[in-house]
Amino acid sequence: MTETVNFTQGAFAVYDPEDTSVMARFIPFRFNPETLTRQLALEQAEGGGAGAAPGANAAGGGGAGERGADASSGALKESFSVLLRFDLAQREEARSSLPVEYGVLPEISALEDLLHPVESETEAPSDGTEPVRARGRRPLVLFVWGERRVVPVKITGMAIAETVFNGKLYPIRAEIEVGVEVLGEAEARDNARVRASLEFTAANRRRMARLYLDTTADQGTTINLPQ
Repeated sequence: MTETVNFTQGAFAVYDPEDTSVMARFIPFRFNPETLTRQLALEQAEGGGAGAAPGANAAGGGGAGERGADASSGALKESFSVLLRFDLAQREEARSSLPVEYGVLPEISALEDLLHPVESETEAPSDGTEPVRARGRRPLVLFVWGERRVVPVKITGMAIAETVFNGKLYPIRAEIEVGVEVLGEAEARDNARVRASLEFTAANRRRMARLYLDTTADQGTTINLPQ
């Protein structure tokens, strides 16, 4: 399960859903996003409703709303979005071997492909005489953001804005807002890669929290706390 990847850029590391022992693809961000918008929320306990507003049912005293505030009563859900930028001029400066004539369509297509099921040789299109197969599984994606945050995610959607085109209408500049949802305990039970990534990032989160708390503990407080 141990892999060493040297990077200074954010990236998506992609694995075949049937074999997550070896990385299948690596999609680095040409420009690191300037903003990473994250949302964390606890699911409501049974009876509170997944869409219940914060504090709902609190007036009932000891009801589902009160239990919903307890971390043990609902799963923690995390989602976020990143805005990725692609510019052919910057790629040419980096002396990439990608064909210039296609603009940044290869980069866009590689990201779009994360939303589609992985196609194996046995699932390739046939002449139509074979029975319809069940839809394949989508790839496992790790969101790599610095050396301390590597999280397994599900790509939930993309908003693609192609803004400049060449003479053949291939985009030469584009922005893609990618929405993702962090995988949780249910997926971790069945996948060692997911479990290892979640444990790695959680360990680093706790380490950073301790660093802060150990520092602030030395400062003391003048507030009289209730006993």
